[in-house]
Amino acid sequence: MIGAPRFRATGVLSQGLISAVAQGVNSLASFFAIIWMIRLMGKDPYGVFSLAIQITALTSMLADFGMGPIIMRWMAINPRRSASILLEATVTRLFLLIPTLILANVIGYLLYPSWQFMMVLNVMMLNVFISSKIPVLRGTLEAFFRSQSLMGVPTLLAAFDSIVLLSLVIFLPALFQDSLSAMMMYTVANILGGTILLWLTVRKLKTINIEPVRIQRQSIRKLVRESAPLAVFLLLNALHQSIDSIYLKLFHTDAAVSVYNAALKIMTPLAMFPTIIAISAAPFFARASIADSEEQRHKTDTIFSFGIKTIVLGGMILSILGAFNAERLIHLVFPTEFDDAINPMIVLFAVFFPLSINLFLVEMNNARGFQRRNTVFTGIMASVSIIAGFFLVRDYAATGASVTKLLAVVAGLTYLWSVSRKGLTVRITRMMVKAGGLALALIAVMLFFGASHPMLSSIIVLFAFGMAIFAFRFFTRDEYDLWKSQIRSMLGSGRE
Repeated sequence: MIGAPRFRATGVLSQGLISAVAQGVNSLASFFAIIWMIRLMGKDPYGVFSLAIQITALTSMLADFGMGPIIMRWMAINPRRSASILLEATVTRLFLLIPTLILANVIGYLLYPSWQFMMVLNVMMLNVFISSKIPVLRGTLEAFFRSQSLMGVPTLLAAFDSIVLLSLVIFLPALFQDSLSAMMMYTVANILGGTILLWLTVRKLKTINIEPVRIQRQSIRKLVRESAPLAVFLLLNALHQSIDSIYLKLFHTDAAVSVYNAALKIMTPLAMFPTIIAISAAPFFARASIADSEEQRHKTDTIFSFGIKTIVLGGMILSILGAFNAERLIHLVFPTEFDDAINPMIVLFAVFFPLSINLFLVEMNNARGFQRRNTVFTGIMASVSIIAGFFLVRDYAATGASVTKLLAVVAGLTYLWSVSRKGLTVRITRMMVKAGGLALALIAVMLFFGASHPMLSSIIVLFAFGMAIFAFRFFTRDEYDLWKSQIRSMLGSGRE
């Protein structure tokens, strides 16, 4: 039997674990900062604030144009030309920022024709240049570090941004009373981290870039051509993500936008789990996609199996615990005026499970050069969000928006799962059946104990989950060896 894949000390899992620590700090600092901002602003001002963020997230995808995975793949394959690739991507994205700014202002004025909102929106658009949360120009630099399997660098700086924001909220709360001054502080928090990332990028490029740095029109045309399917993917995905807030503004009030986005913000720290696994595996999938050997195929199968099992099991337990504790979380975090967020949040925890799988499969397809699959996937989700959302959001406000998101994510997963495993020989049907049975058992425990002993039920579920992973042999020996070897590498005892 071929042994478990081995990687250098900055390998897939070791860098993933390092990045996970930074991403954890980032998510927690951002979580507490945004939650405290919501409490300081209240329902209506936060509704204005979050609508500006949603419009920026939607329109900035035009400037992003899906180049991140493409330039990451190019630099992973040909690091000697990294500086030229970065320069070509940056110039192209700067050019695309012109229609992006126009589109954002048109949408903003149609939805909310007021001077104050337009100011909030345009301040938010500055984050396209400097923010790790709207990673367009800064995302180009992050793609470089990802191509070198150094995910920890951009995630550490993203965590730094969130810590700065949290510090501003704590020490300057008076500046977060209204949406405009809050957005200014939100933007200021990203400046230093973006500057440091640029400096580190230049330093690292000097050590690996050995070809003359120049912009080639042919390369730009190729970059735009290869990114086009991903650009459509990102625009459709952004539409899927933002249409619920747009519908809430059209059919309801700023408060409705605020309630729904408050529930989403509580979910934010969970996103680090599938994201870290996905971006950790991406450079490996990119390199394996151009190799043709039995060893590489075995490594690809092992990484896919390991990643998908981890996401299925982790997403399952987080969804179950979150859904059954949603009311307690809302009451703990927000004042009583946000009680309307309880039902949306329960549904959003259910969304998290299929969403986690989608994130991994999308990143894997991007790294392997199968972007068109992801474009179809987002087309399905956007269509469901637009059509079902029109009726569900109109009639059921924030709860309808959450149900719409669940329907869209499940519809997308149905397609993505059927096409993304082509070329792989991994058999995980038995594992999925085991996971399904385990999920039903854990839900039964939560239902039985939840009403009278909520804390006890969560502890029992966590204990049973941990025991079941080993008892039912969810992971193979190779996958356990992969955990061990990469942990040793992270601790400095692993070798090439």
